[in-house]
Amino acid sequence: MNILVTGGAGYIGSHTCLELLEAGNRVIVLDNLSNSSPEGLHRVEELTGKKVEFHEVDLLDVKAVQNVFTSCPDIDAVIHFAGLKAVGESVEQPQRYYENNITGTLNLSRAMAEHNVKNIVFSSSATVYGDPATVPILEDFPLSCTNPYGRTKLMVEDILSDLHVADPEWNVVLLRYFNPVGAHKSGRIGEDPSGIPNNLMPYISQVAVGRSEE
Repeated sequence: MNILVTGGAGYIGSHTCLELLEAGNRVIVLDNLSNSSPEGLHRVEELTGKKVEFHEVDLLDVKAVQNVFTSCPDIDAVIHFAGLKAVGESVEQPQRYYENNITGTLNLSRAMAEHNVKNIVFSSSATVYGDPATVPILEDFPLSCTNPYGRTKLMVEDILSDLHVADPEWNVVLLRYFNPVGAHKSGRIGEDPSGIPNNLMPYISQVAVGRSEE
């Protein structure tokens, strides 16, 4: 398959690209590199011996997004990781999060529809469950977001679900997961945020390698 991965240069995205390539898929990456680096993709290519087609594009740039689909007319499916993801920052900058995460997805879905690409896997989040009454969380627990970041994830879930209702040819998968940790077994790719880490494990890793103080 020919698969477009938005946010493919990031932590989860780069690992996904590696697995897709090793499974024999063609991978096209769209990423604005706001919280990542091309180095991760270079290492994916090094590990797999295969080429990643990279487009440095922001999903808010409608024309640039359209150009990706025009230049790659045989895309079969999209895995959508791209988006701002810091809970605390979303509370301080809600408009930025709503614009980036929701408008970006609308631009992506319009381009997909115009090019008859109707298969999408969306990287949602367990934050859509808010503060659950009990743990572990089950998939059918009530949804109750407590911050703008979580609300953008749930809104995008609703947008994509509505696309399927309006046109059953849309195949939509919503993945609600917690923060993954760790690195590839080669040690060549892992979580290496370009800004302030949003989770505990990147802090621990940076202290361990001497990049940050204890």
